[in-house]
Amino acid sequence: MARAELGDQTAGARDYEGGGKNMEQQAFGASPLACTSLHTNEVDEAREVLGALYEPFEISSVGRGPLDLEANSVQLALLTAGFIRFGGGANLRATDVRSYHISIPLEGHAMNSWADGQQQLAEASVSAALFMPGMPTDVAWSAGCAQIALMIPAHEVRLQLETMLDRTIRAPVKFEHRLDLRPNSANSWLGLVAIIRREASRRDGLLSHQLAAGNLQQLLIEGLLLAQPHNYTDALVGGVCAASPAVVTRAIDLMRTHPEAPWTAGKLAQHTGIGARALTKAFARSGEQPPMTYLRELRLQRVRGTLLDADPRSVTVTAVAGRWGFVHLGRFAKQYHQVFGEHPSTTLGAGRFASPTAERGHPAEVA
Repeated sequence: MARAELGDQTAGARDYEGGGKNMEQQAFGASPLACTSLHTNEVDEAREVLGALYEPFEISSVGRGPLDLEANSVQLALLTAGFIRFGGGANLRATDVRSYHISIPLEGHAMNSWADGQQQLAEASVSAALFMPGMPTDVAWSAGCAQIALMIPAHEVRLQLETMLDRTIRAPVKFEHRLDLRPNSANSWLGLVAIIRREASRRDGLLSHQLAAGNLQQLLIEGLLLAQPHNYTDALVGGVCAASPAVVTRAIDLMRTHPEAPWTAGKLAQHTGIGARALTKAFARSGEQPPMTYLRELRLQRVRGTLLDADPRSVTVTAVAGRWGFVHLGRFAKQYHQVFGEHPSTTLGAGRFASPTAERGHPAEVA
């Protein structure tokens, strides 16, 4: 057995292409955010470490070969993301599942069996498996099977769904077990997972910025609730009551006064006394952009001001964008160009002061 230092582990690369394939098989353990990195053949140590990272597991090796476990993870405020690979075949049993888990195969396959009698084969580029609180599970890993392993506490899923529904829920969220990786909706969601994987390996990456990290985690949980069928899916497409136009003014004032705050539609709704969907509909009736679009353009204006005041010898576009919560740099650059007619790198190299932003009107308007 050898315990690796953080950042020492890498796994072989495998590119996903389309249908949930644009993700590299790479360690999560290169960041100071990472919790643990492990390489072991010892079943007892594997049980101890995976139990500390995720849930208590019973683990047994299959065949006469070594267990050959590689595992590393990053623990964020709302979720845990990691990489697990068994070089030899292995059987895992979880009898006390307390969180939601999503296992996404990168290589090989795993046969999943749930206490409700369902079984499902999860295989690379085809399907993933979703495990729920209170549902004991058996998983048979093929030799060489490697998976991205996500864990989201049950209360975080509940809070996000309540924000989306504008009401309290009583029954726990019950997802379908099989997550099809081939539809575009799953591919988009996997893109968020890929960003976490990539940024966790960078010491000065986006996850080091609280605003960007929070936004990314919220998007991932919300995206799961929208992309994967569950017992509240029908309720998510229902109607909502109309809200007063005054809440739009209040929400805009909040965003303009504190654009650096980790706003979500749900948090804005809480501060204005209505639900998230009601707030979005109120913005639409008032002729405004959706709340998060408005906030994005407001933050783009702040990025521009920072870039115009910055010394390009000591400041990068990536660092400024991350500070203001932009996690997808390609999309950020496109949005920036659409609003200001130039690339952010051009702004940074201009060496001039930012134009004053109008106090009223849309966030991208410049006097």
